[in-house]
Amino acid sequence: MPSSILLRSAFAVVLVGASLPAAFSQSQDSQSVAEAARRAREKKKDSAKPAKVITDDTLDVKKADVQSAVAEEPKVPGAPDAANQPGNRATNPATSDAQRQAAKDEKLRKEIAAVKEQLKEALGDLDLLQRENRLDQDTYYSQPNFASDTAGKQKLDDQQHKMSDKRQELDRLKGKLADLQKSLGESSSSSSQP
Repeated sequence: MPSSILLRSAFAVVLVGASLPAAFSQSQDSQSVAEAARRAREKKKDSAKPAKVITDDTLDVKKADVQSAVAEEPKVPGAPDAANQPGNRATNPATSDAQRQAAKDEKLRKEIAAVKEQLKEALGDLDLLQRENRLDQDTYYSQPNFASDTAGKQKLDDQQHKMSDKRQELDRLKGKLADLQKSLGESSSSSSQP
C-alpha cells in the first residue's frame, strides 16, 4: 500500500507542477492584452485628427456676401438712370445679342449633357437586357424539351423586342446628340463672326 500512496502523491505533484506554468502564462496573456488595449487607446488619443477639407459645399457663403466683379456706379438722387440714356442704348443691343447667344449656347450645352446622360443610361439598360437574354437563352435551350416550353419562348421573344426598342431609342438619342452638337458648333461659329 505504501507504494500506491507514494504513486498517488507523485502523480498529484506532477499534475500541480504541470498546471502552474499554464496558470502563470494565462495571467501574463491577460496582462499583455490589457496592456495592448491601453497602448491602443493612448495611440488613438495621440493620433492627429484629419485635416478638414474645405469645398464650396462646406462653405456657408451667401450669394449676397459675394461681391460682383462689375463695378456699380453710385446713384445720385435726382440724376437720370444711366441705362435710360441714349448713348448707352447703342451698345446695349450688341451686348444683349452676345448675352442671348451665350445663354443659348449654355442651354445647348446643358441639353447635350442631359442627352449624353440619357445615352449612357440607355446603353447600360441595353447591356443588362442583353446579359439577361443570354442567361435566359442558356436556361431555355439547356432544357431537353425546350420546344414544348412556350412560356420560355415567349419570354425570349419579349426580351428580343425590348432590346430592339432600346436599340431604336439609342439611335434616336445619338441622332439628337449629333443635331445638338451641330447646332452648338454653328451657333458658336456665328457668334465669333462680327
